[in-house]
Amino acid sequence: MRSSPQAMPAMRPSKRCAAWATASATPGEHAMSFRVRLFGITALIVALVLALVMGLSWSGVLRHEVQRLDERLCMEARRLVSLPPMAPHASLESDVADKLHLASARQLMMAVDRDDGGVGLRSSGWDDSLQLRRLEWMRKPSAAGAAPPPPPDGNGAPPPPPVVSCSFASFSARHSQWRAARADLAPATAIIAADLEATEADLRDALRGLLVWAVPMALAITGLGAWLLSGIAMRPVNRLRDAMTQVTQKALDQRLDDKGEDREFKDMITAFNTMLARLEASFHQASRFSADAAHELKTPLTILQGRIEQALHQSGGEAVELHLAQMLDEVRRLAAITRKLLLLSQADAGKVPLHVTRVDLSQMLETMMADAHMLAPDKLLSSDVPAGIVAPVDEQLVQQLFNNLVSNALRYSPPGGRIHVKATDSPSGTQITFTNSSRPISDADRQRFFDRFYRGDASHSREVEGSGLGLSLAREIARAHGGDLTLEPGAADEVRMRVWLPRA
Repeated sequence: MRSSPQAMPAMRPSKRCAAWATASATPGEHAMSFRVRLFGITALIVALVLALVMGLSWSGVLRHEVQRLDERLCMEARRLVSLPPMAPHASLESDVADKLHLASARQLMMAVDRDDGGVGLRSSGWDDSLQLRRLEWMRKPSAAGAAPPPPPDGNGAPPPPPVVSCSFASFSARHSQWRAARADLAPATAIIAADLEATEADLRDALRGLLVWAVPMALAITGLGAWLLSGIAMRPVNRLRDAMTQVTQKALDQRLDDKGEDREFKDMITAFNTMLARLEASFHQASRFSADAAHELKTPLTILQGRIEQALHQSGGEAVELHLAQMLDEVRRLAAITRKLLLLSQADAGKVPLHVTRVDLSQMLETMMADAHMLAPDKLLSSDVPAGIVAPVDEQLVQQLFNNLVSNALRYSPPGGRIHVKATDSPSGTQITFTNSSRPISDADRQRFFDRFYRGDASHSREVEGSGLGLSLAREIARAHGGDLTLEPGAADEVRMRVWLPRA
């Protein structure tokens, strides 16, 4: 039912309205969960570190494999340079390729040249245009030189064969990198080169086989660790969030315990508790001010009302009586506002005194509607209230709640307007809906229905008596009983107020 401008205050969204607003928000308005974002960042960092480690490991393993290849190349070069000139070479090329782990003979170059012009050796893949003898050959420290052969012993035994040293070089050929070893044993020089692509291919195959099971396992372990770590990191934040959601005007005395928390979270919890203490002090100060002001105004207004009534009875002139009657009406209005402010201050502090009894709400509503018929014969009043609706409530406060809603409907329903009251009872509680026709009301005005002292459009509010506290007080009464008073969606020229009174 349409509230009076005196009672046209802004409505706070109910839980259902808030849930609807959240559900109807656009996808871009939904922020990503901090825990999910922390998990994603951790997983990304681990993936980058894993890629970096794999890159460095690849370089290190490749260098190690090249060193091993150098050893095999040197060994084969020594073998080639030590072969007699007329040794059979038919199966030598395939044998060397197998020992060097090459895929084909095209990945191998080898040659033996003799200083005396004797018959040398050329592999099928040898390319004279490369002029490998002119490369910058270098000896490794481990093979920098061969120790001179020991002198023959006294028994005349022949000395052991000399240790042939190797030199190494790298070059490019056939769109690939090659590694070569050279062994010199007068009067012959042996050069053998292998394509590094074969070594890299072996490494890639081994690494690919490793990644098939190692990377998924590493990512799974990392993901689990990141999720658990983010959960541990979010635990104090979740506690703070839960505490914030429980902060109401009736629960400002709650404080968070920082025992066992880390230093950073202790500082945050301390700041939150300090803020809550300041908020509690300010709220209690405002509540005490409202209550004290209402108490202080109550006594002089009562005295003033009594004196004006006494003067009204003793006056002899009609003009004086008229002025006194007007003054008395204003004093009564101020007294009513004072009582409402006192009750609102008690509601803000969560200390509304309730004298709960079992009340027949059906009879209460029917009586109010009968009185409304007499007060507004030009309105179309109807009701749908089943008999026997009994609820445990404070009779005086609930009667004031219903009176506020019916009075607002009568004041703001146009001549010939419709007013309808419907009540339904259930095991969980009672719902009463007050519906009345009205002038078109904007969404901005509807949003402020429950604001205190808000009376809507000033051009209309002057025509109707009221203080703008009716709906605020009605809602606080409903909430004091564990229920609520909400403005339901409807047409622009209709006001529908829903009262919910739970059974417990």
